[in-house]
Amino acid sequence: MVMWGVRMRVMILPTSTGQGHNSASAAVKDYLDARGAEAIISDVLNAGRQKSDFVSHLYDNAVEHVPKFFGALYGLAERISTGKHHSPIYFLNTLYTDSLYKMIMDLQPQVIVCPHMFSAHAVTRLIEKYRLAVPTVGIITDYTCSPFWEETRLNRYVVANEAVAEECVHKGMRRDSIFPLGIPVRGKFKEKIPKREARALFGIKKEPVVLIMGGSMGYGKIPALSAALAQRLPDAQIVAACGHNASVYEETKANGSVMALPYINNIDKLMDAADILLTKPGGLSTTEAMTKRIPLIITMPIPGGEERNSQYISQLGMAVSTAAVGESVEAACRLVSDPAAQRRMIECQERYCSVSAAEDTAELIIKLAEAGGNSYADVRHHDNG
Repeated sequence: MVMWGVRMRVMILPTSTGQGHNSASAAVKDYLDARGAEAIISDVLNAGRQKSDFVSHLYDNAVEHVPKFFGALYGLAERISTGKHHSPIYFLNTLYTDSLYKMIMDLQPQVIVCPHMFSAHAVTRLIEKYRLAVPTVGIITDYTCSPFWEETRLNRYVVANEAVAEECVHKGMRRDSIFPLGIPVRGKFKEKIPKREARALFGIKKEPVVLIMGGSMGYGKIPALSAALAQRLPDAQIVAACGHNASVYEETKANGSVMALPYINNIDKLMDAADILLTKPGGLSTTEAMTKRIPLIITMPIPGGEERNSQYISQLGMAVSTAAVGESVEAACRLVSDPAAQRRMIECQERYCSVSAAEDTAELIIKLAEAGGNSYADVRHHDNG
């Protein structure tokens, strides 16, 4: 796609507090690339000094070791979040804006996409202080308006659905800036291969197949959950995807009746092998599963945003929500033996979970770029001093 004699360029700014933001970024990039645009993904926390690994490690440790404290912080954030003044989180994200501004001026994208609140804050700072005129799009990757999004000042926001759009408006965001297009997932989650073929890829011979996932961090008491399921469903194949968590993988693998897997690149094919899926309710992982149309049980959400995801998804009948190992096992035993309940759940997923969010988001970005004109025609670099 050519604009003003050059290929249209889009800058996408996720960061690695969980992998969902990166997955959404890749989904949008895939479609923009297919439309002839140049989509560049850059971790916003690596503008200037490399900070993303440190922040990601801090986030993972907080979630794994002090989840109640993490949840309490989220609850506090919900209470103090307002669009009337800026939060401490906003000011932390202003510390690297000079480096980010230089990146933007060097690349000169026609649109900047922020699939993470951190980058939305940093770009808002550039808009407010330096009058950055490049069109901007935020992508909220949860089934709730997470705290502090309402203090950002982007042109467009993509949200999961109309309910999230109304929540954003209630928090003071402009209704005409919000587009309930869904959460973008990569095209491979819209494809499906036969169960027999998928099972052969992983050497699965038993059925039914019950898949457990804990995201990239292997969250959710996977060893205990998989062992309990193997005991209650001895004829089933219990598969546990442990992500990057080596200790969870080793502990789960020690149980010979469970198929434990480390991080894999073809989790979409593993989903195709499953009859039911148990997963923590990250916005992307649940949307990927629902896009695959798999009977779904939500297990042990990370306190905060994932609890909101769990409430929303289960209220619409797209999943069953559980909060403890025993509760998850009982729900799995009921669902695996109830084909009618499985069908009803899939029908709800078809009704409420968009499969075109990545394409629709990319088209929104393209239209915004086409309407934006040459935003750099009269740009002057600000004085860093």
